Amino acid sequence: MKHFFVILGLILLIGEDSKGQDAANFFFDEFHISLSRTTLENSNTRDRYGFGLGIYHSFRSEKKLNIVFGLEFNRTSQFKKHMYAGHFANATDLTYNINCISIPIGIRVNLGSKTKVFIEIGGFADLVINANRTGTMHTYIPDENNPLNYTMTVIDEKVSLSNSIGLHLGVGVRIPISTYELVIKPDYKFGINKLYSYQDDIFSRYFRLNVGLKIK
Repeated sequence: MKHFFVILGLILLIGEDSKGQDAANFFFDEFHISLSRTTLENSNTRDRYGFGLGIYHSFRSEKKLNIVFGLEFNRTSQFKKHMYAGHFANATDLTYNINCISIPIGIRVNLGSKTKVFIEIGGFADLVINANRTGTMHTYIPDENNPLNYTMTVIDEKVSLSNSIGLHLGVGVRIPISTYELVIKPDYKFGINKLYSYQDDIFSRYFRLNVGLKIK
């Protein structure tokens, strides 16, 4: 959660600084907040909600075709019923919280004159800065006489996950409001590689609803 407030403070600071500058001289011209939900539901996985913040720059902003580059903070969560933890252990009822700095780059095609509808497609990298899981660990350790000693422990621990790369696809609308544009953009981020693989797999794939302002 502390990462959320740090990045929120940075975005607000950038926004304040931009008010005294000519918009053309300010690199980042778009600011979003987002609500996300993973799309990983299966027999062992349940989807959970997350959130994010983002700042972006649109090259060729007034043209029909833009190139959009950004920096984001995204926190996603997912629930696992069971995870293998070795020959004598397994974990159950696990909630994974994954905090990433994301770097998206894509192409945006705009349709319309004043109010613009757009389609955006591109790639991204989610760089994991912190991940943890909570749940229950079950161990079955044999003693010197071979019977198994069962223990159950509540866990709240950091986990090591790989960074994610993938594709994103979004559609949205840009609505002019005074010297800004209101941007509403649902999108989907599809992580290609596995964040973790050891009997069980963890992926990063999630849908987002982004709402933000774009400086004209």
